[in-house]
Amino acid sequence: MSDTPLVGPIDLAIEVVVPATDAWTAITDPARIAEWFTQASSLGEPGSAYTLDFGEGSVVRGTVLEVDPGRSFTHSWTWDDATAYETTTVTWSVEALPDSGSRIHLVHDGWHDAGLDAAVRDDHESYWAGYLEDLGALLGEA
Repeated sequence: MSDTPLVGPIDLAIEVVVPATDAWTAITDPARIAEWFTQASSLGEPGSAYTLDFGEGSVVRGTVLEVDPGRSFTHSWTWDDATAYETTTVTWSVEALPDSGSRIHLVHDGWHDAGLDAAVRDDHESYWAGYLEDLGALLGEA
């Protein structure tokens, strides 16, 4: 833990018109992820490696921490050029909505424990908002 002031999580969600099964595929299938986000490794079991490659040496490496198939998964998030303690967590969840659409929820947390400040968190939030906008456009926002 560091002397960094408490930095809260990024907490974003979108509602889309596709069923939850399609939303789950969009956030877990590498071919679909590449359509709105970046190159991703396959989602494995807890303990397996998870990689996001943004190109030009910009790579995030992590470990799958939890998987509830069709509903949620959590992975650690560390940039290749970061120090080991600068690890945060990303949790994705999908919820079916009564109208047959679905809600995709993202929480990126652990900034304080990683010794990262609000500026780093805010930069990530800006990028996440843009990526979720792209995902919403791909799936049809509700």
